[in-house]
Amino acid sequence: MDRVRDGLVALCMAISAASAIAAAPQQGIVLQGIDCRGDDPAWRLDAARTSASFTATVPRKREVVFRGSLQAIASPTAPILVWRGDTTHLPRETLVLTAREAACKSPAPDAPAGTHRAVLSIRAGEAVMGCCVLRVGYDARVAPVANLGGKDATDWSRQLVELLPAINACVNKEGAKLKAVAGASPEGAGTVKVRLVETSGSAVDCTAEASGRGTPVFGQVNAADAPVPGGPLFYPPREPPPLVSCGKLERVQTPRGAVAGYLHYDPC
Repeated sequence: MDRVRDGLVALCMAISAASAIAAAPQQGIVLQGIDCRGDDPAWRLDAARTSASFTATVPRKREVVFRGSLQAIASPTAPILVWRGDTTHLPRETLVLTAREAACKSPAPDAPAGTHRAVLSIRAGEAVMGCCVLRVGYDARVAPVANLGGKDATDWSRQLVELLPAINACVNKEGAKLKAVAGASPEGAGTVKVRLVETSGSAVDCTAEASGRGTPVFGQVNAADAPVPGGPLFYPPREPPPLVSCGKLERVQTPRGAVAGYLHYDPC
């Protein structure tokens, strides 16, 4: 009888757990941008939702930044993607890229197989062909707001608001090399140790004043160094927001409601 009762209890617990998982809200996947490359002549377009960088080598090498928008137009077969924008400087130029779903091979040997064929035009009477790959991920603008006070005691982000001035000092000093913040913890004597992950994959430690003042000090991560408390990756606020397509993404808000960054749990 006890075995039957225990089995029923275990079954009910399993059903409850499965129901909770099924009821958990799913984070929406949205189109974040499109990367296209062409040959003859060689060109590249890295387009996000509101900005794009165009690089060409013929008749001379040039890099141009455009401001615009990406939209999908319904069609009987498959949606047509259109990115249209204007240059941010004079003389004004308008870029229009139209992409339709079709397998293709990018001219770059290290690029993944393309999913969309595209036609790009900047000047009247000129058009070039290309191959594109879509970038999709969670819509960070509607990600759930992080409840920092409810985090587990072992989660370093529980103290994120207090650590934010020091984190921002390290992030600003690291600049474009920064990929994410892997953790932070008070070090005593009014300082904070911040573990940074660079775009190259290397990790560095940054020690900054808790107030955020002064000049942060950087050092390589040694095997003997005490590990930073466990928890998520932290992405500072940026535009476009970080591209995340797995795990869980949360928005971090300041007491005044501004976005202070994003927490990423269980990254790929």
